[in-house]
Amino acid sequence: MQRVSEIRRRNARALRDQAGSNKAFAECVGVEPPAASRVLSSKATRNIGDDFARRIESAFGKEDGWLDSLHEQPSAHDDNVVAMPSRSDNSVEQAPIMSGMAPLLSWVQAGAWTDTSASIIDDGDQESFPRPPNCGPSCFVLRVRGESMMEVYPPGTLIFVDPDVQAMSGDDVIVQCEEHGSAEATFKRYIEEPGQPPMLKALNRGWAQQYMTLGPHCRIIGVVMAQMMLRR
Repeated sequence: MQRVSEIRRRNARALRDQAGSNKAFAECVGVEPPAASRVLSSKATRNIGDDFARRIESAFGKEDGWLDSLHEQPSAHDDNVVAMPSRSDNSVEQAPIMSGMAPLLSWVQAGAWTDTSASIIDDGDQESFPRPPNCGPSCFVLRVRGESMMEVYPPGTLIFVDPDVQAMSGDDVIVQCEEHGSAEATFKRYIEEPGQPPMLKALNRGWAQQYMTLGPHCRIIGVVMAQMMLRR
């Protein structure tokens, strides 16, 4: 029986082939090309961990756990290749089409977001990006600042936030806390544990305050649904 690490690598290579190259795969997932090569090359030096596996699945529109299971029989000529579905296979659904644009907001604008916040957006002046297919019409974009979420979201990463999605434990969320005296929103992972108050977690393991309580004066503005890294 194959180990999960081997299955993940084979499936990730299939997605890499679908993307066209290691570089294209890295851009889609939001990592540097060398990081992709370390897990995809024939001389891979690292396995794909749980967090990175979920990140790859999200980037390619796959459900959680997709990377951990075999989906197609490998080619008879190359045991390291996962066969991709035939284009003529009518059972394969077409990729969802991206439609509409999401405006790029400042962190102050995000902190002021409410159910009626459309008035804070000036579509004529604000930069916007194509809205991912898993985001609703109220989706907006933020540019990551600082290093508190560095493990997954380097500074400069564009994150797509949907204010109409209900946050669940493990989601990365945009939060505004009045008790901190700042109009700006902040970005953390939402954590719920039985018998404990909801928490916010910084993904940077070296961050001074990695956990904070989601207090009564804090409100979740939206859930991060997708991310994108611009190279230029």
